[in-house]
Amino acid sequence: MEEKKITVIGSCVCRDLFENAGDDFSFHTDFRFFSPISMLAEPVDFLKAENQHFLKDVKVVNGNWYRKNILNDINKTSFTALEERHGEYLVLDFAESRISIAELSWPERNKKLLLSYSVSFREHYNASFKKNIFKDAKLVLHNPLEYTDEQWRQTIQDFYKKITKIFDEEKIILIKNMPAEHYVDANGYLHPYSSKDHFESILLCKLLISKLNNYFLEVCKGCKVIEIPPHAIGMQMHKWGNHPFHFTNIYYDYLLKCVRSITSGHPNNLESVYEEYSNAFKDEYDSCVIKTATRMKAVQNNYGIEELLKEYEDYNHLGKKQKALILFALDKKHFFRNFNKMRKE
Repeated sequence: MEEKKITVIGSCVCRDLFENAGDDFSFHTDFRFFSPISMLAEPVDFLKAENQHFLKDVKVVNGNWYRKNILNDINKTSFTALEERHGEYLVLDFAESRISIAELSWPERNKKLLLSYSVSFREHYNASFKKNIFKDAKLVLHNPLEYTDEQWRQTIQDFYKKITKIFDEEKIILIKNMPAEHYVDANGYLHPYSSKDHFESILLCKLLISKLNNYFLEVCKGCKVIEIPPHAIGMQMHKWGNHPFHFTNIYYDYLLKCVRSITSGHPNNLESVYEEYSNAFKDEYDSCVIKTATRMKAVQNNYGIEELLKEYEDYNHLGKKQKALILFALDKKHFFRNFNKMRKE
């Protein structure tokens, strides 16, 4: 197979899927941690001159790749960089649109800069940015849901116009990545993503990202689309850490097979690949459910449901009322037997 040159705009999923692709694909550009809102925002003119000192004055963790992404976002040079160097295919998702937008303003100069408030930017802002290049700026964060449907629709239309000046529609691959609701631990047991941060991330994706996918497909009718089968699972032992967008291996195998079908000229195979992996996703999920349920029953028989629940990190982070409701749902006898004790606690 002839090597295909790939450009990525989106989440780490869009690049990680190529990890086991061998020499079939190469990356020409890789833009991460960006919301379309920040990519399309206007630069602040006086920061460009000061940014010539960026490399020596600001320590960027993890090296040149992170530095490149942050600089492109600050200087608003992403599309220029794409025009200068890009692959044949664009692999795209809108998962990073869930990230808050940082508004940095200089009221005395009547200037404003919009940036993606990604983990990478946030770490560097707190460590050094606010002490040097942004030392006079006021920072306000905006939740992506603050923007109206019409604002988002216009943003996606403008984004489409920019990238289709660089890529033909049929060479754009939209992956409908969505977060997992459960993850599997190192022992194969299933857990819900129930912490506050994860829950908000999942909720944002359900409300926002599917909407952005639809807005994009309204205008980019010729692009290729990879649908995600149900029952995808996150992976606690993922190399990037436990997160709803860090999946078990089968997820990336599926995406790679889909991309191979598209880039080899067989997009009609996507339907059969989807059907094949829908069964595989469900089998993996069901296997984890059975293993987890079997263990819970065995442990429950030994020392009770409350002791079992205490083994789960997610349960221990809940408040008293939430714990009480779970105990009530799972073991009503235990709940009423210990109601007075829990109330005093």
